[in-house]
Amino acid sequence: MPIYSYQNPNTKEVFEVLRSFKDWDKPYILEDGTKCKRVFDYRNIGVIDKNAEVFQKDPDYVKKCKPKFIKYNDGHREKYDPTRHC
Repeated sequence: MPIYSYQNPNTKEVFEVLRSFKDWDKPYILEDGTKCKRVFDYRNIGVIDKNAEVFQKDPDYVKKCKPKFIKYNDGHREKYDPTRHC
């Protein structure tokens, strides 16, 4: 089941709810009877930079993985050096 974002019309608060696919277009009704419309929450979208290498995007994650080699976007690979690649 996917997670959908809804906005409370009174408080303007955006919250997420786990709902089935068949209910995606139905408004979410709170316990107090308030109908909340489904909205697209832009806060959860990350920025994609296809020009950056993986070790440039998240160097801490790459260090935790301790890879032996690093593969670049153009296809060549090098031996991993934490002082050089992070």
